[in-house]
Amino acid sequence: MSLLDEKGTGAISWQRNLAVLWCGVFFACASYTMVVPFLPVYLLQELHVESSEVNFWSGLVYSVTFLGASIMAPYWGARADRVGQRRMAIRAGFGLAFTYWLAGISQSPEQLLGVRILTGLISGFVPASMSLVSSTLPESRMGWGMGLMQTAVASGSILGPMMGGYFSSWFGMRLSFFVASCCLGLATVMVVLFVRDVPHSQEEQKTKINLWQDLQESLHNKGLLYVMTMFFLIQVCTMIIQPLVTMYVSHLMGRMDESVVKAAGIIFSLAGIAGIIAAPFWGKRGQQLGYTKVLCFVLFCAGAINLCQIFVQDIWQFAGIQFVYGLFLAGAVPNVNARLVEVTDPSMRGKAFGLVTSAQQFGGVIGPLLGGFLGGYMLTRHILVITGIILLLAGSYTYFTKVKKTAKV
Repeated sequence: MSLLDEKGTGAISWQRNLAVLWCGVFFACASYTMVVPFLPVYLLQELHVESSEVNFWSGLVYSVTFLGASIMAPYWGARADRVGQRRMAIRAGFGLAFTYWLAGISQSPEQLLGVRILTGLISGFVPASMSLVSSTLPESRMGWGMGLMQTAVASGSILGPMMGGYFSSWFGMRLSFFVASCCLGLATVMVVLFVRDVPHSQEEQKTKINLWQDLQESLHNKGLLYVMTMFFLIQVCTMIIQPLVTMYVSHLMGRMDESVVKAAGIIFSLAGIAGIIAAPFWGKRGQQLGYTKVLCFVLFCAGAINLCQIFVQDIWQFAGIQFVYGLFLAGAVPNVNARLVEVTDPSMRGKAFGLVTSAQQFGGVIGPLLGGFLGGYMLTRHILVITGIILLLAGSYTYFTKVKKTAKV
């Protein structure tokens, strides 16, 4: 405990915090995507689940983590306001490294399910890191910095599946879990050694945690409620396609073989690549023009682009639209994060990030379930058009309630 106190205090360098936490978030996201996309293979080959039950167990072990995270995020956020974001990042980092190691030694699907539940309950490294960065960035660098942090998420999400795929083919799935565990451990050690936190007073540390009161206060904070809603909708629109892409690519290519899996993997990566390219740009534009204005613009453009899915006839058109769609949608998260900083007091930022993380994780539960459900009743291209309509409606709401209203004032 003394190590946390000694290393967590002292002169704060926002540049060092930003660099170290960027690396930490990159490793955390890479660790996650290194193993999660291959859980069906792990269940089938290592845990010997029957092929007829793989889809059931895959959906279960995937969704319980999001559900656990959505439940616990408000608590961990409130806890961060008492003891500091840095400690919460360290707690989550070492805890997740431990659960990934446990997943690597699991011997049955029931054990893996228990580990994935535990993973969701103790998660929170990325939101704690994002909150800590937002607390130490100068106001003039807020949009750019949050956009840069989003590139860490995108970069890790791209490289993770590639690393996991190679490790799995070379050494088996279990090694991927162990490597992911080591990556998270390394990221957390970097936080312990190099990151400094904003000082917290004794009064703040003694403040009692009342999640029900926090939720009630958030419902009265219209700015925070708006941010939570935007995070939820963006995550739903992002995740709704998860269970559908491979089969849709197979339909467009007219076959089902290894080339389909590779093509689907590349298309999954396009959004991440677009995020690396566009997120800092949109964050900087938000800093210059106003976060809500830029958010409104990117939501409109992303929604309009997705309406073009109705005209897709081959894999190249689909890939092109997904990439352009990703270029605009990449601007949503950094500007929503920056907007969150505007509408919350610094002393409440941990709670705020916890609540929006809960909304985002809940969107991660609803998105795939909704996509799978709708996939049984309509074509995938029609579902993609629906996501476009949702984004257009979100952009319209933002314009009439935030942008236009502010302009009149």
